[in-house]
Order: sequence, then structure tokens, then C-alpha cells
Amino acid sequence: MTTLLLEDIAKQLDIFNVSELLPHEQTVPPNLKRLKEAMLNIGQLVDPIIVDKETKVVLDGNHRLKVLQIIECPLSVCQTVEYKDPKIVVGTWYLAVNKPIEDILKTNIKVEKIDCDEGKKALTNSKAPFMAVCKKDGNQNACFIEPGSYRLKELIEEQNYVLSSMKGDFDIRYIPDDQSEEYLSKGYSVFFRRAYTKDEIIKAAKDHNPFPPKSTRHIIPDRIIRLNMRLGWLHEEKSEALRHLNEMLANRVYNGNVRRYVEPVIVIY
Repeated sequence: MTTLLLEDIAKQLDIFNVSELLPHEQTVPPNLKRLKEAMLNIGQLVDPIIVDKETKVVLDGNHRLKVLQIIECPLSVCQTVEYKDPKIVVGTWYLAVNKPIEDILKTNIKVEKIDCDEGKKALTNSKAPFMAVCKKDGNQNACFIEPGSYRLKELIEEQNYVLSSMKGDFDIRYIPDDQSEEYLSKGYSVFFRRAYTKDEIIKAAKDHNPFPPKSTRHIIPDRIIRLNMRLGWLHEEKSEALRHLNEMLANRVYNGNVRRYVEPVIVIY
């Protein structure tokens, strides 16, 4: 049983050159700063970067990859997955701001009122980069931000433009796309956007045209966390880094330090 578990984990993990990994979205500067400080303080890459086995596109870990680039770490430990597997699901993150919509956007941004349900359908057809929604007197008020008809490259550009045009210094929360109602009921303005497809994500990464931060939310079964790969090992030759990885896995698996959770869990970083 232990041998099978070790083999199952080991075949999902590999060492890649950082230079060959393709990010698909931009990073959030404060998050990047905190992660860099944490990684340097503990001297470890805690969670492996998750990549598509075929294309080496980073599905989860764009911030980790950026930190490795900044500190000039040549190697990364990665969990490889078959992105075409239907069990891997793509969602997105909405933006939630605890202010009225008119206090968030600059006056040069075009806004068009729309029915919320109709707007959700139109978003999937790229008719606007965002739809802003808020609740007033129990009713949902929705409006398109910069309505139009966009191709992928144009949609990415327009989303970046809208985000750069938000006025003031306020806290933007990135929330899972299934938690919008919770935040609307608390008085937040929520900016909806459509989820990108797997093909669009691969294309954006290969074209070096990354999406705005937190554009994608990947649900990946059997995600490996808390690997704790030493950064020093990732500065050695690839064969040596792989040897360290396999030895560490063997020690931890045989000592019973592996847990597989079948229920949703909450991880406190």
C-alpha cells in the first residue's frame, strides 16, 4: 500500500526549468510581495506549481513562478496534470468592492444598464469585459462596463483598461464565482466576468498575453500541497533536485506523513 502511494505521488511530480513554464495570468503585487517574503523566510517552495503535462502552461502557481523568476531560481518542482481531463474544471474570480459602483469607476468609463440575468448570458459571449452588480432596496441593479463585442485579445486588453481605471485606493476582494450572492447581500458591488475556456487559457499563455490577475480558478482533483521543497535543492542540477525530491517523498510516505482528504478542507497559510 505504501509503495503504491509513493509511486502514485512520484509519477505526478517532476522538476522543470523555470524558463520553460508558461504563466497565463498576471500577479497581484501585494500578494507577490508577501509570498516572496514567506518563501525566502522559510527557504521552501511549499506547494508545487501545477502545470499541463502537454504544454507546460501553469494552471495554478503563477505567483510562485514569478517569485522563482525574481529570485533567479532555475528550477521548480511541478505537479503535472492532463488538462484535457474533464475532472479539471475552470471557473473564475469576481471582484468585490465595498463601495457603490459610481464611486469605483472613473467618469470616462462607459456604463450601460442591463437586466442581470440577461447580462450574465451576454457576458459568456464577450459582450463586455465586466458586469457590475449591486443590491439596492432588495433589488439587483446591473450594468455593463464598456459594452461591445470582443475577441479574446481585445477582451483581455479591455479588462486591463477597466481595472486600471478604477479610481481611489480601496480594497478589492477576489471572490469565487459561486459566492457573489453572499457579498451582494453584504452591500458589496460585485464585478462579474466570464470564465475563460481551457483552449483560451492555453492560447493566452503561448501568446505571452496573460489575463488580468485572478482571472481563472481551477478545480484540480488530488492537488498536492505542503510538499515543502527546499529552495537550495532547486539551485542544484536537475538530476540532483529530482533525487532530493524522491528521497524526501520516500521518507515522508513511509513515515505516514501523507493525508488524502476526500471532503472540502480549509487551509490556513
